[in-house]
Amino acid sequence: MFLRARCADDIVVATHSADRNRRAERGVALIATLLILMVVSAVGLGLAFATSVEPVIASAHEASLTGGYAAEAGLAIALHELRDVSDWSLILSGRVRSAILQSSTGARMVLPDGSQTDVATLTNLANCGHTAACSNAELDAFSSDRPWGPNNPRWQFFGHARLDDLISGDSAPPPCEVVVWIGDDAAELDGDPQRDSQTAADGTRRPGAGIVVIRAESYGVRSAHRVLTMSVSRALAPGAEPRIVAWREIR
Repeated sequence: MFLRARCADDIVVATHSADRNRRAERGVALIATLLILMVVSAVGLGLAFATSVEPVIASAHEASLTGGYAAEAGLAIALHELRDVSDWSLILSGRVRSAILQSSTGARMVLPDGSQTDVATLTNLANCGHTAACSNAELDAFSSDRPWGPNNPRWQFFGHARLDDLISGDSAPPPCEVVVWIGDDAAELDGDPQRDSQTAADGTRRPGAGIVVIRAESYGVRSAHRVLTMSVSRALAPGAEPRIVAWREIR
């Protein structure tokens, strides 16, 4: 009798222990399943995010490349037109502007991203970093961006154009506005950035004489903005293209 009761108690204890083990296993399996679901969900969300972002990144990269090519086109147009200007001081003083690009200084521009601006605003930004008119003191100030003081180039507006308007048909580029300025070379230490000096008072050739700097900025879709400069020297032979001295990508 005692043995039967003892065996019955052992069976009951074993049954309860097995039930507890099964419940514990089910709990562990549930936690593991939830963890796996969380990992799979995170991977799925990451893939979905990457898939949605990649076209935006590709589009922004394409807009940046297009802006760079547009700025190079602006440099090339100005370089070509400089050949036909005998006195570059006329450009530095604003008396001669582009015959290919639009040269009106009063027209407002609607940029490809939908924003509006004008030549004066962009010129002030290029010269002194703000939209208001630049004072002579600001133009002649020594700064990290313009460390030449009175010989700082005073960017003179040369022309602007929508390249997609200049080039029509299937070969037309994406919407892009390009604006071109020309300034005196800072190495020409004559203190007069609106005049291209050829010789010094003693008849020797000044450093930087016969050299100007072309600045081209492009504005494209998705707020793409590129800035390039090119230093060019007068051609040695009449009617020849000016010689490229230096090329720089600012932005």
